[in-house]
Amino acid sequence: MNNHPFWTRPSPAIDPVGVVEGEGSSIDAPTVPAMAPVVPAISVCIAVRDRPELLVKSIRSALSGTFQNFEVVVVDDGSATPVRGALVEAGLLADSRVRLMSQAPSGISAARNVALRAARGRIVTVLDSDDELTTDGLARIDEFVGRTGAVWVYTDYEELAGSIRRIIRLPEYPSPRRMLWSVLVRPRLPFKHSGMSIDRELLLKLGGYDERMPIKVDVELVLRALSRGVHLQRLSYPVVRFHRHDSNISRRRLAGLVAWRKMIRKYRPSRVPGLAFGLVVVRAVSEIGKWLVTAAGR
Repeated sequence: MNNHPFWTRPSPAIDPVGVVEGEGSSIDAPTVPAMAPVVPAISVCIAVRDRPELLVKSIRSALSGTFQNFEVVVVDDGSATPVRGALVEAGLLADSRVRLMSQAPSGISAARNVALRAARGRIVTVLDSDDELTTDGLARIDEFVGRTGAVWVYTDYEELAGSIRRIIRLPEYPSPRRMLWSVLVRPRLPFKHSGMSIDRELLLKLGGYDERMPIKVDVELVLRALSRGVHLQRLSYPVVRFHRHDSNISRRRLAGLVAWRKMIRKYRPSRVPGLAFGLVVVRAVSEIGKWLVTAAGR
């Protein structure tokens, strides 16, 4: 199953520190006989700051799906108005599968790492707080992992921009090196992080998300995995519905270029003189092109 060179054997799970777990979590009672905790197959991990109404939709999309052996781990990264109130009002924390944790504003990487350490499932499925899972999304992921033995899965997705809906079909690659090159030079990323499903122990072994990266944390994680020989496998089915809107963090083009420069210098697969500069230029042209398209309202 785990045939890439980086993977050796699972490491022990790490308990979350410095977070407050909310309603919906299990509570030990001295009058109840000790029982082994139920371990879900999949942990849907959501990091959120503000936008509670979108978060409610995201959680409901998981709870209303056909797959039942899962949990939802939500980390509130210092929302101006804590999301707990919205989840209580929606009745979501009454569901034992939903676990809420809160922390002071620490950034998306730190929030995702808290969710990762708290997750109990063998597979971690990342879900952005403004995205939704399709009805059979988790079932498709579980079936694909069981059938292929994949330890890292990325999927096609449905993109919604106002009244326009379209399915984005992503490429697939025969090797980590080929995909690494594609991530560095392709104008549009060949993966979407929301909906990506990863063996939890592998993700812990990789070190989780880089908390020094203020942006492009998903790209850095994928490049790090690819550089260590992890083969990402594509599930050719739209697992998430991605809502494109003005507040998407990916619109921060200038900060993104700074992050790209750092990642290219670190993860480029060849040390040929001038290659890093050339890749930075390619990425800059790509980012400027996407900015112009956005500015034109397309």
